[in-house]
Amino acid sequence: MTTRTKRKQGKSPKPTRTIELAKIHIGAQKLGLRTKFDDSGYRDMLWAIGRVRSAKDLDAAGRADVLEHLKGCGFKPAPKAGETRYKKGTPEALIRWLWTCLANAGVVRDGSDGALRRYIAQHARKSPHPSVTEIAPQHLVGLDANDVIEQLKAWYRSRDVDYE
Repeated sequence: MTTRTKRKQGKSPKPTRTIELAKIHIGAQKLGLRTKFDDSGYRDMLWAIGRVRSAKDLDAAGRADVLEHLKGCGFKPAPKAGETRYKKGTPEALIRWLWTCLANAGVVRDGSDGALRRYIAQHARKSPHPSVTEIAPQHLVGLDANDVIEQLKAWYRSRDVDYE
């Protein structure tokens, strides 16, 4: 008797509809429209915007309208997992940019955020605790951020790498 096993070819992407419905439910919950015992405010909002009582009955345009309304009310969807965004012009953004350029030039073997956090923990002036092995760029303060930036720039110059 032979058995066939299915091989996973990686995760298949979730359909857009599923993602949008999840965002609607999360947004409504974060804004307080849905509570454990009462979701009448949520249902009223769905009716006012999409003329439905359940989010599953919304079409693509209706889901977009509801999401837009929730964003207008203050809901901010979380960035995708693994995405770290730094505000442009901040020391954190510069540190990340320098790290990425070093990785692209082949100077850094691992260009991931985890490797950057480990580098910062090793090279920041003072670590909050000896057992801390990773420090995110946004947790550096003033002079520590400057020190890390200058160290990365010196590394750049020592390897004769052009800024991209």
